[in-house]
Amino acid sequence: MKVPDSLLFSIFIQQDEKLRERIARKVTEISTGRRIQNLSDDPVATFNVVSLKKDIAHLSQFSKNRLFADVNLTYIDFTLGEMSTKVKEIYTKVVQAKNEINTPDSLRSIGTELRKALDFLLDRANDKVGKNYIFSGSALTTKPFDENYNYLGSAEVFNVQIEEGNFVRVFKQGSEVFGTNVYQMDTLYNTPETGFGVSGTMQVSYDSTTVSVDYGDGIWYLAAKVTDPDAPLSSYGIEGDLLLDGNVEISGIGSFSLNALISAINSDPDFVAANVSASLVTNPDGTYTMRLQDADAPPDNAVSDTGGNILESNNLENFVRIFNSVSPPDLRAFVHQVPDGRYTMRLIPEDLSTELSISFAGTPLGNFNTLNVFQIINEVTSKLEGGLSPDESDLAGVGRSYDKITAERSETGSILAQVKAQEPVQENRMDLLLKQKSDNEDADLSESIMEYTRYRTAYDALMRIIADTRDMTILRYL
Repeated sequence: MKVPDSLLFSIFIQQDEKLRERIARKVTEISTGRRIQNLSDDPVATFNVVSLKKDIAHLSQFSKNRLFADVNLTYIDFTLGEMSTKVKEIYTKVVQAKNEINTPDSLRSIGTELRKALDFLLDRANDKVGKNYIFSGSALTTKPFDENYNYLGSAEVFNVQIEEGNFVRVFKQGSEVFGTNVYQMDTLYNTPETGFGVSGTMQVSYDSTTVSVDYGDGIWYLAAKVTDPDAPLSSYGIEGDLLLDGNVEISGIGSFSLNALISAINSDPDFVAANVSASLVTNPDGTYTMRLQDADAPPDNAVSDTGGNILESNNLENFVRIFNSVSPPDLRAFVHQVPDGRYTMRLIPEDLSTELSISFAGTPLGNFNTLNVFQIINEVTSKLEGGLSPDESDLAGVGRSYDKITAERSETGSILAQVKAQEPVQENRMDLLLKQKSDNEDADLSESIMEYTRYRTAYDALMRIIADTRDMTILRYL
């Protein structure tokens, strides 16, 4: 059967268009190096490339965040290292001022040294990297501390994301970095022996412990701890005679156990007549002490002992001793002298992470506020500048400041190590994503050249076949 010329021409046109399209595509692949030019070229591969590009963009941002965190945390770690070294030097100076015999002039000289050291610390706390303050939390352009050591920055940390679901703290709030759990009462007394003039109960709670101590005229405590209330008090170093209104009422209390002494007081006619009674106190750490109270209103009796162990809970010096006899060893009270020479109370837990809740029943002694590192060092510096010697609470406060900065540096180092560990992970992940993208998107040049040659050969063959089969020219169809 004879094949019509029109059919042959139709076949020629169809094959010619297909081969020309394939040849053109391979020419484009060879010239651009890209296998995919349009979505229609390979919808599945195109979808994979789009998804990979999104993953690469996210990973690129995570890498930038990681580098940002690395640079800033490295500087913060360095800064805290400088500060901890300086606070350690200050601690050494405070020990020297407290334990050695110093004249007012020599104390002032030490105070001058500490003032320079404190200025250095404040400068470091107000340092920044680029335009960002490193201790202002999320308020990056706000200077964190003023000249009075008050925190002005944000209460929120500044986080960056370095991988899916992993945010790291880059800039912490200075109130946390330099805040301590040194609690100081705002009520001041001219001397540690000045009477409170009020009565009530102070309760200090932390973790699962509550320390409760009464204060006021006509309230006395045995300011010592006893582990066995039935053992002789002499085994705890407690000796002396018990006095009522200056008269010996019970001799040789060291021969009594604590329970026996309480019974003796409550059965003594003179104590009964004076409305003074005793009771056993079980301390939070499982030890024991004794409480006495004059029930007269107002109290009009005086109780003491020749050994100086039974104290009236009506002034700062006695109250601090009593508090420490009731409290477990992980919390300590101090009589603290402020720079103007007056006195108040400090409470400092043993653990720098312990937070205290302080409340009062009756008339409060005052309000307790926590001090930051700079306020603690400023107080002892101001005392030295005024020719006053530091006390035990100053030494404890500076020691706590050193512990706090050291702990913050340790935490910063831990975060920095986590950030640095992400660098090889991110680099390996980026290499993998780029290879996957290349595999889906880029052309295999040698294969493209071979396919181009094959299509070109097929096209030439098509021309010869048509020419041999029919004498086809464009003139036949004009």
